[in-house]
Amino acid sequence: MIYVFYFIAKIILPKRVSQYLLKKISRSWARIVILSTGSKVRVSGKENLPKVNNICFVSNHQGLFDIPLILGFLGIHTGFVAKQELFKIPILSQWMKEIPCTFIDRRNPRKAMETFKKSAELIKKGNPLVIFPEGTRSRSDLVGKFHLGSLRLPIMSEAVIVPLAIKGSWRIYEIDKKIHSAEVKLQILPPILPTDEIYKDKMALASYLHSQISQAVQEM
Repeated sequence: MIYVFYFIAKIILPKRVSQYLLKKISRSWARIVILSTGSKVRVSGKENLPKVNNICFVSNHQGLFDIPLILGFLGIHTGFVAKQELFKIPILSQWMKEIPCTFIDRRNPRKAMETFKKSAELIKKGNPLVIFPEGTRSRSDLVGKFHLGSLRLPIMSEAVIVPLAIKGSWRIYEIDKKIHSAEVKLQILPPILPTDEIYKDKMALASYLHSQISQAVQEM
């Protein structure tokens, strides 16, 4: 119903108003999804959010509820680089395109690069995006290995990199594929600027991001 309402509003309202409506609906939906599980959310580090729009958030990926967690509680409207499989779900995929999100096929390097180019253009136009460099859900508080290819996106778009650390989201569903209440924490870490020396070394950058996020998860 909300989906239909938004697309009617998109047709009849000015773009600025419909975009504002999209952000409000997305944030409200995401918060309802998380809070309806009985979970409590704690966010820290909002002072680290930069005052620019060309942002690439780099986050660990614990479970299915990470996207509504970020969308509902981060404080900045952002899209996601999502797995290709979500593109096949009719209404969800259309809504994700509006946010906007992009869909990546990691099994096809050529198509993956096309997705990164499209994603980089979105960031340059002022649409922040989130990437999950682990490539899959960890289903635990452990942070998996980061794929170097994921870091092409912030470099291609010359974006400010903002690391995110998530803890506890996997306990909502990934324990036994049933819904549970959980204490979920989202921490926003200090940004990395394109002018910073480490930005120029992809391997060092990946190692640094993994270390910072892993440490934050352990200490939360």
